[in-house]
Amino acid sequence: MAEPQFWQSRLHPISLALAPLSLIYRGLEAANRKLAHTQHPGKPVICIGNLTAGGAGKTPTVQWLAEKLAARDMRPAILSRGYGGNTKSPLKVDTARHRSAHVGDEPLMLAADWPVYVGADRMQSLRLAVQDGADVMIKDDGFQNPSLAHHFNLIVVDGETGLGNQRLLPSGPMRQPLDAALQKLDALLVLGAPTHNSLGFLMDAVEAFGKPVFYGQITPTHTKKAALNGNGAGKVHGFCGIAKPQKFRASLEAQDYEIVGFTTFADHHNFTDTEAKKLLDTGDTLITTQKDMARLHGAPTGSARAKLADTAHVLPVKLTVENDAALMAVIEAAIADGQANRLYKSY
Repeated sequence: MAEPQFWQSRLHPISLALAPLSLIYRGLEAANRKLAHTQHPGKPVICIGNLTAGGAGKTPTVQWLAEKLAARDMRPAILSRGYGGNTKSPLKVDTARHRSAHVGDEPLMLAADWPVYVGADRMQSLRLAVQDGADVMIKDDGFQNPSLAHHFNLIVVDGETGLGNQRLLPSGPMRQPLDAALQKLDALLVLGAPTHNSLGFLMDAVEAFGKPVFYGQITPTHTKKAALNGNGAGKVHGFCGIAKPQKFRASLEAQDYEIVGFTTFADHHNFTDTEAKKLLDTGDTLITTQKDMARLHGAPTGSARAKLADTAHVLPVKLTVENDAALMAVIEAAIADGQANRLYKSY
């Protein structure tokens, strides 16, 4: 789903009405942390997580980290729950065989470049990755899940939306009380300008715990002309099904596209042929995100979805981290400490 607007207001009537449910959520989350049996992996695990529900930029961060680790002669594998897919048993994602309905859109997108393993039990996925030769794991999301121990927790936060109203789900976007998260957070990565009013407090709290704060930007990887293969005058109709569609629109505007139409769907939305045909019938030059294109991957030949996949352009993005050498230094130090002393984050 798209993030509800009331998550940004502590006085919104819906947020206030849901506050009792947040108290129940708090109790269940605390019980889960206390009662869960944490498994200790035999290989380094770096978790890319966030503090809130909704999109924060984890997927580009996972891609960035995989590239950095591979450049250091490591063999990274990505562990994903496969959100949006129906696969429960651990498996390695194969872009030639699997579809987003099986493994999820983000794992399918990441698997174009990296070995990705999905499954409800990430310890089982880890074992499968190790059998295939991986020597370091990137856990995509799951910071709040205590079932698998981590060597390092890199927490991503969106600079524009921050921690929202700082209330727990469902009254707000927080997935865990901040004090619990700060105990096991190792570094904070703020994506975009830190304009949200909750971020000053968050960054001060992280630094008070002696943990570093880094900054990054997610930007398109090519120019407007390249995105459209040299065709058209930059007039596009954007469409997407992501948690923060306004981010995609802002990226298009930053690249000087003239937006003649913009259609949004729910996060992780599976397109229908009717919806695809409606987009095609606009006659506009269509452009979407990598994650949305992954959900169109493998559509039946001759279907409107297949035509949309062939017709629509994609705006790929990448993460750039300020002082990335310092961030990689603390990650590598944690990996080395964990391998030498079997140090893991407890819950």
